[in-house]
Amino acid sequence: MPYAMITCLLGVFFGGLLGWALRRQISDDIRQTMPGIVALTAIGSGVLSVTRASQIFVVTLSVILGGFIGRCLRLEQRLQGWMYRALDRVPHPADFDMERFVTITAVFCTSGFGLYSVMVESFSGDHAQMLSKAVMDIVVAVLYGGSLGVAVSLIAIPQGVIFVSVYFLAKVLMPVMTQPMEMNFIACGGLLTVAAGMRMAHIKEYPLIDLLPALILVMPMTRLWLALMGG
Repeated sequence: MPYAMITCLLGVFFGGLLGWALRRQISDDIRQTMPGIVALTAIGSGVLSVTRASQIFVVTLSVILGGFIGRCLRLEQRLQGWMYRALDRVPHPADFDMERFVTITAVFCTSGFGLYSVMVESFSGDHAQMLSKAVMDIVVAVLYGGSLGVAVSLIAIPQGVIFVSVYFLAKVLMPVMTQPMEMNFIACGGLLTVAAGMRMAHIKEYPLIDLLPALILVMPMTRLWLALMGG
């Protein structure tokens, strides 16, 4: 039973609600300062994940091809349209920042550390890393719930879809999963986390959702690369 993963999802849901409830107690100084600190931690976590790559060439190619496919399919544009329609039914501030909301969604759902933690819990039943992810996500959900409203709680839905998919996919792939495939998957998620941190810090506005196909491509591309190289 993935207790830690469930804790993380519930933490995001209730953390967003708590942040909205406490919005008047969260000062403007905290709201202005903390996003930069969160961005720094996201970049740091992402860099550490990238260093785990088994074949950085495969990770790089997966991100480039994945970003191209995502851009052609206009994934982020379509997601934003869906989010705007969904938010009509959810309380949110009049000055709601959709760009920030999409960025936070990507950080919650596709961080290398988070995806790796889900895989570890699936493979071994070790809950420690996933619980660490849960603690970080709860803090971020409370913080952004104060500025983005109850909508932050909704991030638990796509996060749940992705985490549950990765959890059961890991079990299915366990017999054929190699260490290079696992490491490149983590590194790919790490690059997406770095991109999210840079977007949060307003350094570069990467199309985060458009990059998600990279996570699908990286493992079969790793297997193909190893086969071509005789690995």
